[in-house]
Amino acid sequence: MRISVAITTYKRAWALQYSLESLLQQSRKPDEVIIVLKPSGDGSEDVIRRYYDKLPIHVIEQKKGNFTDAVSMAIRHSNGDIILFMDDDAIAEKDWVMKYERTFQQQDVGGASGLTYIARLEDGKIIRTNEIFYPHTPTKEVFYRRPLPQFSDYCGWVSISGFMGLKDCPGPIIRSALLDGVNMGLRRELVADCPLDILFKKSKRGVWNEKILAICIVKKGYNTYSLREPSLAPIVWHIQHTQSLTRKKSFWQEFWLHYDRVANFWRLKRLGVNVSYMAYLASLFVALRHKPLQRLLATIYALIVRI
Repeated sequence: MRISVAITTYKRAWALQYSLESLLQQSRKPDEVIIVLKPSGDGSEDVIRRYYDKLPIHVIEQKKGNFTDAVSMAIRHSNGDIILFMDDDAIAEKDWVMKYERTFQQQDVGGASGLTYIARLEDGKIIRTNEIFYPHTPTKEVFYRRPLPQFSDYCGWVSISGFMGLKDCPGPIIRSALLDGVNMGLRRELVADCPLDILFKKSKRGVWNEKILAICIVKKGYNTYSLREPSLAPIVWHIQHTQSLTRKKSFWQEFWLHYDRVANFWRLKRLGVNVSYMAYLASLFVALRHKPLQRLLATIYALIVRI
């Protein structure tokens, strides 16, 4: 099994060194490391250059486009049977690649995500914690959150409205479409033709792109999983900081985040998924209870441009 690791990076020279160093320490070495670099003048090239003779690095320069364009570029240029994604400000445990390799030995696994914990950078030292970076809160059982038929037995799903749904499920491994881009593995052949760059062309944040990848995988007869037991789950630590391009709190941040939520319905329709227009309208109305101005404007914009 040939395994590629993909990192998309922009303005993260300060963090990229920690990510690459963690790949250098892997018990099962990656067969290639794809770095999609959008130049920013922050010295990322110098950081990468220090690892050329230590890791099988292949740099792809992204001259234009958004985050999902970078993800698509990584998939297209990868030679691996499996492609593992991690953020440029994340640190992988030493058995990260090995655990994914073991997971994908199960023939029905098309995609999977492991555990992501919080790390803090204090006085130049990385402090690793056991705090979950993305806590998954169960959603209410309402009709517009019902899972699409292909996710009827999933614990985390894409719903008939295009929004996400989640319920509590016991067990170390659960079926879930809620892949996390900071820490996920994909069977490359299943997503090679998934049109992320087209579906997210007008997006500024690429929110839920991993869930679209899950749709592409499940449509081909495979399953996607969430691994939750630390002894089985590939683990990364996400460095907590204030320089995130997708988590800044502002008017436009919420506008573009909600645009992606609203646009997801039309992305699914483009993929031929049988979503419900009535459920979609209901979910849009309910979503306006929070941050109504930004979300109303984002909703109107998304309905006009339709992706």
